[in-house]
Amino acid sequence: MVKVVSPEVMREMDRKAMEDMGVPGAVLMENAGREVAIAVKRICERMAAEKRIFKHEAKIAIFCGKGNNGGDGFVAARHLANMGFKPEVFLVAAAEEIKGDAAANYRIILNMNIPVHPVRDEKHLEIARILAKSSAAVVDAIFGTGLKGEVQGVSRKVIELINELEVPVVSVDIPSGISGRTGKVLGAAVKAEETVTMALPKLGLVIYPGAAYAGRISVADIGMPFQIIRQASAEAEVLENNAIRNFFVPYPPDAHKGTFGRVFILAGSLGFTGAAALAGLAAIRSGAGLVTVGVPESLNDILEVKLTEAMTLPLPETPERGLCITALEKALEFSARCDAVALGPGLSQQEETAEFVRQFVKQCPVPMVIDADGLNVLAKKPAAFNAPAVITPHPGEMARLLGTTADEVQQDRLKAVREAARRFGCTALLKGARTLIASSEGRLFINPTGNPGMATGGSGDVLCGMIAAFLARGMSPDQAAAAGVYIHGLAGDIAAEREGQLSMTAGDIIKYLPDAFKRLYI
Repeated sequence: MVKVVSPEVMREMDRKAMEDMGVPGAVLMENAGREVAIAVKRICERMAAEKRIFKHEAKIAIFCGKGNNGGDGFVAARHLANMGFKPEVFLVAAAEEIKGDAAANYRIILNMNIPVHPVRDEKHLEIARILAKSSAAVVDAIFGTGLKGEVQGVSRKVIELINELEVPVVSVDIPSGISGRTGKVLGAAVKAEETVTMALPKLGLVIYPGAAYAGRISVADIGMPFQIIRQASAEAEVLENNAIRNFFVPYPPDAHKGTFGRVFILAGSLGFTGAAALAGLAAIRSGAGLVTVGVPESLNDILEVKLTEAMTLPLPETPERGLCITALEKALEFSARCDAVALGPGLSQQEETAEFVRQFVKQCPVPMVIDADGLNVLAKKPAAFNAPAVITPHPGEMARLLGTTADEVQQDRLKAVREAARRFGCTALLKGARTLIASSEGRLFINPTGNPGMATGGSGDVLCGMIAAFLARGMSPDQAAAAGVYIHGLAGDIAAEREGQLSMTAGDIIKYLPDAFKRLYI
């Protein structure tokens, strides 16, 4: 998995490189700036191939701040000039504010007669607008990952100017205006085509909304000693094919149905049989050996028609055709013969059904995944889990679980998912763009797969069934959750490729699960 660090950890890595290992800061800056220049060259070569520019006559606008981020921009300007481009630097600071290694590289570009234009007021801004308008590409080296407060004044207007130019932008380390810790837009932010980030990806680049501004992320080798990278404390890890593939044990030649686990899905109520069917089909397609869907008894005939490969278990129901408390004994008895339980899709929040849910989670003897109405019941009156569990809320459900609002959850998704894992003592998911997974021990995963077409009814039911199947196969809750969201998103991406996002359904995700599993091994 790809390690992702916070700005604070990256600063400590820089300190260790310079103070403990003796790597000069100027070396790190030199390597960073060179990698930025190479990225710009690559973009210009592409545009030259498309006959949009002649690359060796291309003018490159480089907007620099006063700190080390700006220093990287000065180095990039030098390398671009040496490559035959025509860089122009726009200094969004006073020259006397530039210190250290950045100041040394600033003096070099002055000695090379690379044009430098101050951008300190409205008059300067208009001049910059005129000069930068003819640029083939832009380098954004204004702010780094340490930015905390909202961007204001001329700096904000410069960011808006860059976005108005409608030319490719390469951001240095992180797009200016994006929080390196939360991915939040701090007033205004540069929209980059590519971000060249140093040594390791930063949190703000891989979670939204920052991920939408970063464009393609290139991780630059700046000469950071490998021991420091290896020992760096990861804030999170981005899921990838190799790691997910390793969670799956190869089929033994003498495998049978029981080898791959028995899944029991408690789901459905009047009007919501589809949720139960989707969860069951997803569990089957995700490799569970045997799947049984427990539903209110009057709905059993419907599920018998909807499901061919899964079995059904009719359970006592309320007058409103939801599970009732008298179903508890039978459900617990059956779950003891299974390897994992999925609880919640389409269950309803009827009073008796809610009591069934609370009593079931207190006594269930096998690992569980809890979704939808199962979560809504627990939000109103929490109950301790008897077995290892995975909870899978979307932002609204997470808000109810934590007693806050969906907006507050989305403001700091990392904080919310970690708090849920800690509070409920389980593995917690927070669904959405770049779904997050937090373990009760504090480990955090970020899922890179998936697309907006998956925001459709039933998609969560599919994920619930998948995670249950992986739990039944013997994966830990963390592994099952990680594999579930990654492959779920991958199937959704394949569906988007072949069917388009606009008309995608939850059933399409199930349809392309076989292709998603194949891609794990490409």
